[in-house]
Amino acid sequence: MKFFVLIDSPDLKYSPKLTEWHKRIDVRNIRIDKYPKLAEQELFIIKSEEKVIFTDIILFPFLLVTPMVKDVIEMYGDTCFFRKIILLDQVHQKSELYYLPILDETDKIQLALKNYDENGQSSNTKTFTNNSFTINKNIFWVRDSMKKHTVISLDLAESLLRRNVVGLGIQEVVLHN
Repeated sequence: MKFFVLIDSPDLKYSPKLTEWHKRIDVRNIRIDKYPKLAEQELFIIKSEEKVIFTDIILFPFLLVTPMVKDVIEMYGDTCFFRKIILLDQVHQKSELYYLPILDETDKIQLALKNYDENGQSSNTKTFTNNSFTINKNIFWVRDSMKKHTVISLDLAESLLRRNVVGLGIQEVVLHN
């Protein structure tokens, strides 16, 4: 099965920017074993900028998805919990509902970005021969020393692309242990 990691897309340049989020959500609690510490619902004021696009996916400061993306994730049946997040632009008097997904997480897998040249040939210099494990999830987090990476399956990526999700940036990855 092919997997992709969520990355910044050009649309995310204009996505809502949350203010004072660090005072309300401890990112260390965005985990399956600690999510009950998170409020069921939060309201965040966003920076009022001239051009704000309420994208379907927001990656910073933590993963946020619209109700449509949440429905697609739930369609695949993986264990996933959600908290409601309302984003409010006070100046333009707009608000949007998002969900904070709480996903399974592992640090036992490493990611290697898969790159292609202009001819469509894989240009990775590393080859991983120890790929004997299978992953039965369509969305999960891989944690390394720097951050959490959101990994999605090809099936989930295709479902999101068919729905013209705004803000979806993906890059193919090779998973290895």
